[in-house]
Amino acid sequence: MKNLIKIASLALVAVVAVSCIREEASTPSVSLPEAEVGFLLPEDVTRTSLDPDGKTTRWAPGDKLAVWARGVDGSYAFENTQFMLHHYSEEFSKAYFASTIAPMAEGEYTYMLSYPMPNSVNGTLATYTIPTTQTGEYDGRYDIMLAEPTVEGALTAEPKVELNTIMRHKMHGIKITVPEGRNLYGQRFYRLEVVFPNDVVGDMTIDVSDPTETPIYTNTSNRIVVESATGFDAGDDIWIFVLPGTVDGDVSYYVRGERRKSNTATYSLTREMKEGHVTPINMAIPVIYPYYTSLMLSVDQNNLGEDFNFFDVYDSNGTHMGKFERNAKNQYFIDYEGEFDADQYDNTTWRVVFDSDHAIVETSINLGDMTDYSEHARWMNVPYLFSENFSSLAKYDGDYTGGPYTSTSAASTAGRDLSQYGVTSGWTGARTGCDAAGTAILVSGRTDYVIAGATRAYGRLDSPAMSAIKENKDVNVTVTFDYGGSRSGGSWASAVARAGYTTTQGVLNGYATQFNNNAAFSGIDGAVEIKNIPTSGSASSLTQSMTYNIEACTSSHRLSWHIGSLGKTFIGNGYQWIYVDNIKVQISK
Repeated sequence: MKNLIKIASLALVAVVAVSCIREEASTPSVSLPEAEVGFLLPEDVTRTSLDPDGKTTRWAPGDKLAVWARGVDGSYAFENTQFMLHHYSEEFSKAYFASTIAPMAEGEYTYMLSYPMPNSVNGTLATYTIPTTQTGEYDGRYDIMLAEPTVEGALTAEPKVELNTIMRHKMHGIKITVPEGRNLYGQRFYRLEVVFPNDVVGDMTIDVSDPTETPIYTNTSNRIVVESATGFDAGDDIWIFVLPGTVDGDVSYYVRGERRKSNTATYSLTREMKEGHVTPINMAIPVIYPYYTSLMLSVDQNNLGEDFNFFDVYDSNGTHMGKFERNAKNQYFIDYEGEFDADQYDNTTWRVVFDSDHAIVETSINLGDMTDYSEHARWMNVPYLFSENFSSLAKYDGDYTGGPYTSTSAASTAGRDLSQYGVTSGWTGARTGCDAAGTAILVSGRTDYVIAGATRAYGRLDSPAMSAIKENKDVNVTVTFDYGGSRSGGSWASAVARAGYTTTQGVLNGYATQFNNNAAFSGIDGAVEIKNIPTSGSASSLTQSMTYNIEACTSSHRLSWHIGSLGKTFIGNGYQWIYVDNIKVQISK
């Protein structure tokens, strides 16, 4: 949610915080067909004042509430159901929230509401995450509110039920102001890191059936990082949200600009951070720190297809060098204050592991030359969910026109483990080969034709499983690859090929048809035709590309390619093969 309010200055005494700021939501305002029901929230009892000047907020399009409805017998008509703001009534006096639900029996229900939608629920226990990394803006996602349960009748299309309840703010806000003339850093800064003496962020679990119940805090941290793409300077305000509780001890902080960081400042703070209140703090920004070595990691391109949430960095010895949550500038710093042994890291390769909602992928970076008391910048890309360019594939004699696998017997379709030829473990194939090291792999089909008819052998290629997808997750993916082709044994035969997937593991065989039987492809799911296969190409000249999709792809899915050779002649053998290379898999947006 974007801020709809003009914030006035705050008195030192903590005051009640505002509620909803507009969420960024791609879901449009819903229409109200007969299947949808909703309820009204009177504005004057659901919103509270920001400060004594009476600056207020209103519900905004895209706002969503989680709602529970418990009947008098203790059963629930619905739980944790999303209701979206549909519109205000005339003169903005009442907000109307709507959802599609099963018909409710007549009678009274206890309605329980929380804002925004929880990260997870267990019955009436709703869990929200207040993250370590925040933007510095007044972000409504962290202004968690809980309604006082209210008893009303069943929701129907008409008339609209009015829930006369009050939303209680559960978080504490800190409004940091940089006074004019007190940015001693001397330039705009884009990162503020604050370390508190107590844990102030993490997961908060609240009981929606009882707003007075003490929340449960888990996975907590005493560190908050504010990162902004636009940055801050003297006169600006910086908002952070913290879990309610008491802060008692030293608070330390520093800032960073485009590259350089400031000194670290420390001050003592004793304060009860009450829920629904705001603490104003005037913060002077320290001067630039002159003696340190810095490594800035920048994310240049995201090939995964969905944003990562954070990444971990490990040095060449496997030592964990830091965990970094995604920020708007996609720049991340590892700092060394004081003495730094540059020789220890010269030209070493570090591992970077990215974690997203559906996947875990990793890449590596080489640090190159490192020097003491200097600033170093290195760029990296978030890798694809899966990729293969066969650059490590060795030349090997194929089983398509020569060797032990070319007879018309069942042996002609035997699969084998291709890792023996230098590719990643998990690649398997039947009737495959490589013409030149580091080039495309080929897969071949064959037709053995005599006067009475033909027997056909189909080749296949199968990738390793999509192990980067998290366990018990599935996601739609887009597969792209380049291909070429060739043939041998006469122009009477033509290639027929498919791309798809399988969830069968291990070495997989190709297959052969019975005599005079042009059987359909087998052992491949989601098969999509590969069109316009060239007849005189090579492994180093791939002129075609193709894209196909896999829905609900899991960590057990493997990419598959099959090819056969069709056609008729008086007598003779025909071979058709396809070259496959530059395979890339991304999560579909």
